[in-house]
Amino acid sequence: MRIKSYILSILAISAFCVMSFVGIESLSAQTKKPAPKTATTQKKTTSTPAKKTTTTKSTSTKTTTAKKEDIKTLKNKQSQLQQQMQNTDKKLNETRRSTKQSLRELERLNEDIVYRDQLIKKQADELNRYSVQIDSLNGSIDRLSEEYKSLKKKQSDMIYYAFMTKNSQSDFIIYILSSKNFQEAYRRVIYLSNLATMRKEQSAELNKTKQEIQNHRDRVDVLKSRTKDLLAKQEKEKEFAVYQKQKQDKLLASLQAQEKFLKSELQKQQQASEQLNDKIQKIIAQQAEAAKKRTQPTKTTSKGGYAMTKEETTVAGGFEKNKGLLPWPVKGTITGSFGKQPHPVLKDVTVNNKGVYITAVQGSKATAVYDGTVSQCFSVPGNNNAVIIRHGNYLTVYANLTDIYVKTGAKVTKGTAIGKIYEDSDDKNKATLFFQVWKEKNLLNPQQWLKK
Repeated sequence: MRIKSYILSILAISAFCVMSFVGIESLSAQTKKPAPKTATTQKKTTSTPAKKTTTTKSTSTKTTTAKKEDIKTLKNKQSQLQQQMQNTDKKLNETRRSTKQSLRELERLNEDIVYRDQLIKKQADELNRYSVQIDSLNGSIDRLSEEYKSLKKKQSDMIYYAFMTKNSQSDFIIYILSSKNFQEAYRRVIYLSNLATMRKEQSAELNKTKQEIQNHRDRVDVLKSRTKDLLAKQEKEKEFAVYQKQKQDKLLASLQAQEKFLKSELQKQQQASEQLNDKIQKIIAQQAEAAKKRTQPTKTTSKGGYAMTKEETTVAGGFEKNKGLLPWPVKGTITGSFGKQPHPVLKDVTVNNKGVYITAVQGSKATAVYDGTVSQCFSVPGNNNAVIIRHGNYLTVYANLTDIYVKTGAKVTKGTAIGKIYEDSDDKNKATLFFQVWKEKNLLNPQQWLKK
């Protein structure tokens, strides 16, 4: 029993010691728990400077963002300015294009107005001619009517005489048989034969006169109908001419505001023309020198001129005979006449065209106006490409070409395609050819050589 009690006591004491040890460990653990709080506090304390650093970084970021925004704003403004400049350039180009189109249209209007004035004048001359013819025919009708009346009266008188004398075939026989002799009978036969012939002729003359009167009346009716139609056409032409004149006045008003641009364009055109002329004169001089060195020239047309071969002399003669009959190098309208003339818009400004400007439809080609030899193909600033064709001591020049279809030295005949004419996008893609005619070193008026 005692041993048992003793063992139990030992176990109790051991249990107590264990419990005490656990309690101490627990207390120690509880005492150590606040330590992390202190560490956290320290971390918080040390993190305060970190916050200040973040604020500095934030300020720096804001500054960088502000700078980026300023650059973006500047770029946007720059982009807007570029867009405005592009719009301004576009408007200027549109204005320039519109002004050039208006100027070309005005030139065509001027040419059309001149043409219509000439047409109205021709119509007036034709109406006057019709009137004279109608008056003449009416006079002839009156004269023929009088003749017809006279012939009809004579025929009536003869019929009346025959009726009153009761001339019949038996009466004629009795009249002939009652003759005293053969000679008298013969004379009576001749008389009666002549009488019958005269009656036939008179009847034929009467019918002829009647037919002539009818023909004259038909002709008068035709002329009156033509006169009526021509008067109607003339009235339409006059109305259209008035409309064209009003259109011309409006274009003039709009173009006068673009005087500076027009002067600039005119200067460019004149410079291009002068450059072309200088180039052609140099070519002519060079070819004249080369021609002098040939072995078989037939003659020289003028002192220091072009020495022609026999073949060239024949070609030159044919070309000269065709003055006023040459075909147009392109089917179109003359928008710039030869020589000095007032500018269609600019006051007190004279234009001196060294050739003619012929405006045609898009896709037009220039063709040779006569047989000849391609003398030179070259380019000129402001006139694109040009071709010179020699016809003996005469030359024709075709300028403002984009494509050339012939080569220097090639033989061409009348109607041969020379090249494609430049199409101006500022003029609704219309093609305008610059055409010249030369004799030796002398520039001629092409309008006097082309067929009217």
